[in-house]
Amino acid sequence: MKKIYWRPRAVSRPALVLIALLSLSSLIVVERWPVRTEQDYLEEKRAAAELAQEAFDVIKKARQDVGPPIDPLVDPAESGLIGLPTSPVTSKEGDVSAKQTSANPNFAAVIVDMLKEAEVKEGDVVAIGISGSFPALNICTYAACETLKVTPLVISSASASQWGANVPALMWPDMEMKLRQNDIFNIKSIACSIGGEQDRGQDLSEDGLKLVVASIERCGLDMLEAKSTPVTATGADARAAVEQARAADFVANIDARMRLYEVNAKGKPIKAYINVGGGMVSVGKNIGKLMFKPGLNDRPPTHVYEIDGVMPRFSKQGVPVIHMVHINTIADRYQLPLEPTATPSIGSGGVFYGIDYSKPLVIGVLAFILLCLYGFIRSDVGFRMLRTSQSTRKRDAQPEPMV
Repeated sequence: MKKIYWRPRAVSRPALVLIALLSLSSLIVVERWPVRTEQDYLEEKRAAAELAQEAFDVIKKARQDVGPPIDPLVDPAESGLIGLPTSPVTSKEGDVSAKQTSANPNFAAVIVDMLKEAEVKEGDVVAIGISGSFPALNICTYAACETLKVTPLVISSASASQWGANVPALMWPDMEMKLRQNDIFNIKSIACSIGGEQDRGQDLSEDGLKLVVASIERCGLDMLEAKSTPVTATGADARAAVEQARAADFVANIDARMRLYEVNAKGKPIKAYINVGGGMVSVGKNIGKLMFKPGLNDRPPTHVYEIDGVMPRFSKQGVPVIHMVHINTIADRYQLPLEPTATPSIGSGGVFYGIDYSKPLVIGVLAFILLCLYGFIRSDVGFRMLRTSQSTRKRDAQPEPMV
């Protein structure tokens, strides 16, 4: 004998309201009790950030020793890593907000994360191009490489943009040397250029050029002299000749850097390229700087074959590139503070821990909602529970027989 049961023709409005309220309450419960989860490579990230903090402390002391005094208005964390608004070795304008955000040792963990994502392993060779514009990020890059025990090949430039390493007595070559002398890092640039316009400081004064060269020499670095082709044309042809010479020099300077990386790699493949800042030879002029997204680029961007530069060349070769520009954007992505007023504590930020939903709680809530839906829609249990008045009985007086 078949069993006959009854259910209403339609789900009642009170049932729909109750289901909606139960679903909303369940959502609130899930959101109210999230769980904190460890991100991958937590141990390496913490070690890199701690090493970066040690380096920050060394540079802060050096800045206090050589002066000028740290300005708390532009360097509220008093890191000593924020430079001057202008100086003889300042190559171009800079963004003080980005410089303040960069003074965070946890960026070393960000670079560890990117290198791991690029599948860089211990012993691999990593090419690096840096300037004096972001000394804090340079330090974080070195800390990440030391922690992961990779072989960094660094080509640096000495001049800096506003708020960077533009104190004449404490430029980036000086910082790098002090960090070696204090046994923080064992990394030395394989070459150092003047930097600035055309990579030979065309935007610097004669005194500024002398100060830059003096920094490179006193730190014992090999000078990477940018090629400069003399132009003898005059009149209407002069402008075209100048542009042609500049284009040829630009390509020659890229060639020189690529040769240096290849020779110093000693036959090993270069597994990643890290660019810090906006050095035109490194990024491929302004168009290259904008073409690559901030952070890890594991594939060549569209139209990369139309430009030249160290980073575009590596990308064309299939080498992952890490583009450390637009620092506030990267900080947002990894949940690091913007313009911190104090040095952030080691291990803070989304690069170390993430917020996730409790899977058992989510499964339990979904099961509860499905049970409620079945009770109110597929069976007569909900109908009988809500049938509390004569009006309800009248509205649902014609049940539909189901066999």
